[in-house]
Amino acid sequence: MGLVLAGGGARGAYEIGVLSLLLPALEERGYRPRVIVGTSVGALNAAYLASVADVPAGEVVENAKRIWTGIRFEDVVEPIASPGALARVGRYVGQFLGLRHRRLEALLDPSPLGDKINEVVQFDHIERNVDAGDLRAAAVVATSAASSRSVVFHRGGDPPERDDKRGIDYVAAALTDEHVLASAAIPTVFPAVDVTSPRRARGWYFDGGTRLNTPIKPALSLGAKRIVVIGLNSIARPPAQLAGEDRPDALEGFSQFVQAVLVDPLAHDVATLATVNELVGAGGGGKDLIRYVFVAPEERDAIGRRARDVFQRHYSHLADALLVRDLPFLGRAVSAGSDPLHGELLSYLFFAPEFAESLWELGRGDAERWLKGAHEDDIWETGPLGPNPVAR
Repeated sequence: MGLVLAGGGARGAYEIGVLSLLLPALEERGYRPRVIVGTSVGALNAAYLASVADVPAGEVVENAKRIWTGIRFEDVVEPIASPGALARVGRYVGQFLGLRHRRLEALLDPSPLGDKINEVVQFDHIERNVDAGDLRAAAVVATSAASSRSVVFHRGGDPPERDDKRGIDYVAAALTDEHVLASAAIPTVFPAVDVTSPRRARGWYFDGGTRLNTPIKPALSLGAKRIVVIGLNSIARPPAQLAGEDRPDALEGFSQFVQAVLVDPLAHDVATLATVNELVGAGGGGKDLIRYVFVAPEERDAIGRRARDVFQRHYSHLADALLVRDLPFLGRAVSAGSDPLHGELLSYLFFAPEFAESLWELGRGDAERWLKGAHEDDIWETGPLGPNPVAR
């Protein structure tokens, strides 16, 4: 069984909420993830899960919840108002003026994230679990800054062939924090990461989500025969209305890029999986059906609505800004308290315990809906999802 974890910044707490019900339910049926692949924050969750592949499911998810509800903005990003921020402004001014060697590498500095990753993940345990057979393969996806291709760094599994159709390269590697940091390096927001090993793949990488946010194909290529996919964006159908009368602002315009990069490919991949199964079922090539579980937010604005509500309750007032500087500033910068769409933009960097708790509850509810739903084979599907992608 393969587990596929999508990217989405602070929204990664949702994945743990889903797994809090799904992993024990699968374990009861005799399944544990043996192929684990993640992108961006999904890479962090994937590395953690791979490092504890030999631990009972209940203990794994309980510890993961403690980790996520304990993460704060300062555990991931340096303060927005800091000497480092002033230096970044200076570099941008120098770049604007055409000064040599003055370049703005990113808007924010994620230096604390490396320490947090090493605190959470024991990378030597991934090696141990692969060698012991508790894990077939663990992988994280990054995007090469030079080629713009997806690079899947994997420990274990037979090295798949280069996939030119999808622009995917596979590199066997002993996974470390730099591979996870590379997978999570959101372009423009965070700087590119210099990956130093293995030798043939040395160089600079960005967030894997820019090209392959939900790595279903790599999981199958690394040996998964059935898969569990957790998405961080809803694939529910949009409203039938062709257009609206309200003029969108610049931030709402940016959300269209998010839709194109994260949501549309996810819906396409799940539909393709069902189509392949239909062909196999009709006698195409003698291959086996790929049974799958797919859990994602049911409503298109579910996470944005929660981000807006949490921001309004805990971070929108002046007194909140005196206690916690960065999140109130960041939320106001994207008008997070105004509506779910603006809350959606904040959600990717909203590293706050209250938001993580809310996402955990949301994920748990969506997992329960899937487990209680009617499916083709126990909890598994092979065909296309119905109009409602979570509750059939």
